[in-house]
Amino acid sequence: MRRSVAVAALLALALAQTGLDFPKALETALEHNPSYQNALLSRESAGKELAALQADPSTLILPLTQARQALALAEAQVAASRLSLKQSLLSAYLALLEAQANEKVLEGRRALAERNLAVARARRQGGNATELDVARAEASLRSAEAALRNARAQRPALLKSLEAALGVALGAEPRLAPLPEPKPLALDLAALKEGLEARLPSLLQARQALELAELQVALSDNDYTPRLTLEKAKASRENARKSLENALAQAEAQLESAYAQALAAWAEVLSAQDALANQEKTLAVAQKAFGAGTASRLELETEEVNLLAARQSLLVAQNAYWRALAALSLASGRDLLDLEGR
Repeated sequence: MRRSVAVAALLALALAQTGLDFPKALETALEHNPSYQNALLSRESAGKELAALQADPSTLILPLTQARQALALAEAQVAASRLSLKQSLLSAYLALLEAQANEKVLEGRRALAERNLAVARARRQGGNATELDVARAEASLRSAEAALRNARAQRPALLKSLEAALGVALGAEPRLAPLPEPKPLALDLAALKEGLEARLPSLLQARQALELAELQVALSDNDYTPRLTLEKAKASRENARKSLENALAQAEAQLESAYAQALAAWAEVLSAQDALANQEKTLAVAQKAFGAGTASRLELETEEVNLLAARQSLLVAQNAYWRALAALSLASGRDLLDLEGR
């Protein structure tokens, strides 16, 4: 126990000192998340139970089928637990990443507000600005300073959320690496629906219930089983079929919604990319104008801060798309993030 605590402490120190990227964060979370570890243990136990039943020649078909189903369900639950953990970790990771990047934007806005105030005061001394102009500049500076303070005050809570997802107390806030450039969806909705019953634990359970009910009907459909037993088995089979149909319809509706949200999020990424490209052009024009003496340094600094804001907007849009992909991964039972080792 002491050794595991010491290892966790050393790991937390290393993460805080060297920075953290998402693949490393996921590796850490998988090692320390109780739900995921329990899912692994359940799968191992189901595998051992099936092996024992298969080795016993006296095992009947019903318990053998149930054991096979239990292992298949345990495997699906491991995959689902991994996707759920990945989604939770991604949400916490991106929230802190955005906050770290946004601090640079807020610092730039504060510096710009300070410059605007200095200019307003200088103009007032020269008789080219009023007290109201100065008061407005002072209010803008106070607003920029308050925004920066509030953003910094939220960082400890964001760090706690990341620590909870990791399962490790970091102590100090690590510098987070940005995620790679996202790509558009490679699969269409029809491809995501294919095989859904085998991937989602809820659907797999419903399908297994139908398979068991069909087996019960087959075992009861003979001359030596009471007719009422067969009728009950058929009624159970019909109920299981309806349950599967309802579960599948609900799962497909959730999948369709998640897919639409992912497409909308990708459209926002493209829009943010265009906005950033336009701002880069605007800044280039401002730099040339400043070099030619037709624009002030304040105008140039304003466009520089606008560029920081455009980059932050793109980061926010990309992160929203990653979150949408994580939700779509859960809804489809397929890992669409492709973030491990990239």
